[in-house]
Amino acid sequence: MKSKKSNGFCSATRRLTLAACTAASLAIATTGAWAQAPNPLKIGLLTDMSGFVADLSGPGSVVAAKMAIEDFGGRVLNRPIEFLEGDHMNKPDVGLTMARQWYDSGVRVIFDIGITTVALGVQDLAKEKNRIVIFNSSASSDITGKNCSPNGIHWAYNNYSQALGAVKASIDAGGKTWYFITIDYTYGKNVQRDTTEMIETRGGKVVGSTTHALSSFEFSSQLLQAQASKADVIALATTTSHAAAMIKQAEEFGLRKRGQRLAALSLTLHDVKALGLNNAQDLYVTEPYYWDQNDQTRAFAKRYQTRFGKMPNFIQASVYGSVQHYLKAVAAAGTDDTAAVLAIMKSTPINDLMTKNGTIREDGRVIREGYVFRVKKPAESKGEWDLYALAATIPANQAFQPADKTVCSLVK
Repeated sequence: MKSKKSNGFCSATRRLTLAACTAASLAIATTGAWAQAPNPLKIGLLTDMSGFVADLSGPGSVVAAKMAIEDFGGRVLNRPIEFLEGDHMNKPDVGLTMARQWYDSGVRVIFDIGITTVALGVQDLAKEKNRIVIFNSSASSDITGKNCSPNGIHWAYNNYSQALGAVKASIDAGGKTWYFITIDYTYGKNVQRDTTEMIETRGGKVVGSTTHALSSFEFSSQLLQAQASKADVIALATTTSHAAAMIKQAEEFGLRKRGQRLAALSLTLHDVKALGLNNAQDLYVTEPYYWDQNDQTRAFAKRYQTRFGKMPNFIQASVYGSVQHYLKAVAAAGTDDTAAVLAIMKSTPINDLMTKNGTIREDGRVIREGYVFRVKKPAESKGEWDLYALAATIPANQAFQPADKTVCSLVK
């Protein structure tokens, strides 16, 4: 920030009359006002920076957003880009208060969000304030269902797309009967609802379920109930960090050794890394990005690792891509006006490190291919982050459930 300096023009120009000196000073002041830097374009990233899902997005998503801004040149429409970051601590009141303050102070778009209770609130707030929200680490399919909004874009994934690969692989392997262990809040209920439909459509049957509290990371009771159900597959309808702890405890109980399969419906790269391949081997995950897919994904990942010390997961890669897509739309629109920018974003194909010819559907859902990965066995891995083997590609028109005009008024 430049410091202000007093004007010494009059004292240095004694031959000027007082009137002339005053006029000259006013002219300099006016010229200085005209020459002031333009107002910055403000964008924000709101997420869990310190809680139980901070590894899913958190500080890593902040790094990805900053990389996107830097790679764009740090300016758009000759305006500097001002970046705000915030920790909602997984508390709806904290998250909504911060989002409201940001929008009221001129923030044009908020990225990431995360936890469903905050996400649905910010979805409504963005519509109220005529601003934009882009969801990267939020998974609830309700964001483009009954809570859809013309101001919201669901960018990375949802609970349907993330569960799809694990469900298909488990049923193809003979898993006909299913038992759910579900986190007791909105996200878990959505996962169980959508996954149950997926299972039944493919000829499977749900034989029971139990829940666990958001604050709980000890699952002996739930795992024993799942074991007693004799279900072929135990579906973990919970958050990434809870799923990782549950898988570790299931291995200690020997559930997979006794013939029951685990379907981890929300597992991500960093959970697998934390679990270790001994515990996670042969589980299936569905993700839209893996760092070692091709030259482009590897190049970004290496740059990111240099900055952050870890490989990016698909959420963090999606933050990079969505920030870039937004900034390109502002540049193309020639304005930061919400309607103009959204129109460009929704009419322009998405092509970045994790998406080829992606589209934004009328309900706000980004449509792209999905990839089913099998977690490697320890003997297969050739390095610290060599964790996945590609098992299948899911075409874009199958990776997400169809838009539903009975629940989203934006669908015609």
